[in-house]
Amino acid sequence: MTTVALAATEGAPRRRLDSNLVVDLLWALAVPEWGIQHLRVVTGPGRIRLVVFSVAADARSGALAGKSLCENAIRSAPQLRGWYVEPGAATGR
Repeated sequence: MTTVALAATEGAPRRRLDSNLVVDLLWALAVPEWGIQHLRVVTGPGRIRLVVFSVAADARSGALAGKSLCENAIRSAPQLRGWYVEPGAATGR
């Protein structure tokens, strides 16, 4: 299990994104090699909290998969332009 937090930059709209939309965006960009099995997303104004359940070999690999997924989504999805992964926010358990 990995948790990742995203935040909106000052210039980004601080609106609340629909959690189902974020889940769909992430699944569309997930790479099978990351071993992601389930996503849980909670959104708030200017914030997104994500829990990634994967079959990664260890906590570090799981955290890397979760962070990579979010960074890929930020680069690819117009809805996430102006968002970033909070430093130190990708942690595996």
